Amino acid sequence: MSRVVPPPVPRPASLAPLVAAALLTATAAQALEPGSELVGCEQADTRVVLSASAHLDPSCVWTRGVEIVASGVTLDCQGARIAAPDRRYGILVTAPADVALSNVTVRNCEVEGFLNDLRITREGFQDLAEGAEYEHAFSNILVEDSAFLGSRGVGVFVDGYVTGVTIRRSTIAGSGSAGIYLEAGSKDNVVEDNLILHNGYVENGPDGQLFELGGLFVWFWGTGREGLAIDGSRSNLVRGNFLSGNAAGGIFLYKNCGEFVNERPERWWPRRYGADGNLIERNTFFGERIGVWIASRMGENTAPMDCSDPPYLPGVVLDYARDNTLRENVLRDVTFGVRVEDDGAVVEDNEFSGDDPAQQAIVVGTRSRTEALGAPVDGTAITGNRASLAGVRNPYRWIHGHENTTFVGNESAGRVVGLCEGVPPPMGPWVFVVAYEVVVDPESPPTGPPPEPPPLEPLPPCPLACAAAATAETPRLRISRLHTEPGDDRLSFRGRVLLAAPFAPPLDPVATGVGIAIEDAAGGRVLDVAVPGGAFDPVTRTGWKVDAKGGRFTYVDESASPQAGIGRVAIEDRSHEVPGLVEFRVKGRRGTYPVDPALLPLTALLVLDPPTAETGQCAAASFPGPTGRCRATQKAISCR
Repeated sequence: MSRVVPPPVPRPASLAPLVAAALLTATAAQALEPGSELVGCEQADTRVVLSASAHLDPSCVWTRGVEIVASGVTLDCQGARIAAPDRRYGILVTAPADVALSNVTVRNCEVEGFLNDLRITREGFQDLAEGAEYEHAFSNILVEDSAFLGSRGVGVFVDGYVTGVTIRRSTIAGSGSAGIYLEAGSKDNVVEDNLILHNGYVENGPDGQLFELGGLFVWFWGTGREGLAIDGSRSNLVRGNFLSGNAAGGIFLYKNCGEFVNERPERWWPRRYGADGNLIERNTFFGERIGVWIASRMGENTAPMDCSDPPYLPGVVLDYARDNTLRENVLRDVTFGVRVEDDGAVVEDNEFSGDDPAQQAIVVGTRSRTEALGAPVDGTAITGNRASLAGVRNPYRWIHGHENTTFVGNESAGRVVGLCEGVPPPMGPWVFVVAYEVVVDPESPPTGPPPEPPPLEPLPPCPLACAAAATAETPRLRISRLHTEPGDDRLSFRGRVLLAAPFAPPLDPVATGVGIAIEDAAGGRVLDVAVPGGAFDPVTRTGWKVDAKGGRFTYVDESASPQAGIGRVAIEDRSHEVPGLVEFRVKGRRGTYPVDPALLPLTALLVLDPPTAETGQCAAASFPGPTGRCRATQKAISCR
């Protein structure tokens, strides 16, 4: 059996283009640190341990790595290459957990092929008592103008309870796992102006791996890992980076669930903090499956990870990534731009663009927590975002419910639009898993790529609604021929409405179409139709006509089967009489408009800025009273 989700962006065939990209981050040579000592090529095959500033001879390849063990040390590789296919750390910055480390700089290095090309760690941090984790903090650890390529695991690893690290103007590419990893408990770090490219294709990757679950051997194909993992790491600044082609996505924020507490107890340690209070700004994401995912494990089944956090559903634990801010980022050709699954997120002034009608700019909501605990995502602020996604009028969506969401001033294709229900992104059976098969013989696993998933469907339109409707004046609504067979009903709806003037945006039914909805007293929709835009086509005899003065728009559908029976809509701008005054008429024929006379009065909407009229360009007609000003006969219902 198998379940599938869309595959990641294909990885490059070699590291050659990534090495070329790394050169883009190079800056003019900097002067060596005063007192820096040259480390010559006679030490290239030995582990170099530094307690004072040094620079490497760039004419040789350094195969055993460099270790920095004291404060006040600058390592300037001068472009030297540090490379090995079977060593743990290319560059290790380390001190015991009870020793503070500060003023360390690593620059101008090219590191390739280690388990971690760079790791910054406090020895024994796993045993630090709660409340005492930062008593001997790291500070002013600077990594700059370097390239970390083709690591077997994480490229750049900032370990637990490490603080004060800045990684800037570097390339992190081709890592087997996440490009950069900010481990649980780390905080107050800066990741800025880096290239983070094509990482994460080995760990849980698409080539497939074997694991045992409940006595069964399971072969799975995975999503791979993200460019930047923020795992229970807080108050970090991520700014000005370029992320592209990473296996699972760009930046994921989450809390480790206490993985492998029973299977690997010697490596387990408590994760106390969520991925809270991070600022992610002015980054560029290109071609990612997911741009930024807040609380990326909130709804995922983590059963194979053997978590110590208590599950509230089989295999599902709470994730923690609160009060994060995403602002002024650019996301291009990203399938799911921003996903929000925990509380207090601020998503503001970001730009989304792309050519796929299945793309979504922002998705707010989480499944399991909402359904099982009655706790939907709360307190999200979405303001001032701009989107231009081909064929997607409303790219801002919620799923599984939401609470206390602020949604103001968000645009799509230059028009202010609303937030409406969307389509949940595809989800695998377990975290990281795209597809799986139970195997009888673990020595003979499946071969080849995972099953092809179906393509994502284009986003469905939002339901017609009015965010702030103006009241229709002197409305008239009549539905007739109710005594005959369905399919020959007739509809007439007309009135006038006073909108805010001048119109912003201008009235343009040819571009936007209009929406028409009629509801009964129980909220059932008698009619719900989006009349499309488009100029009149003399071949199909359908579309909009505009008079010479541009103030009267008339939609006609003279085909044999008009949509919902709507054959004519007239919108007339009469602002020359009264600023903002619009008259409208809707005619339906050969329609089906089921009305129960027991469910009067009716109400009606004409949405001039469909589907949700955030601009207020919408007319709401009501007919109040016990049955309203609506009269019912066997043949017709008339409201006025």
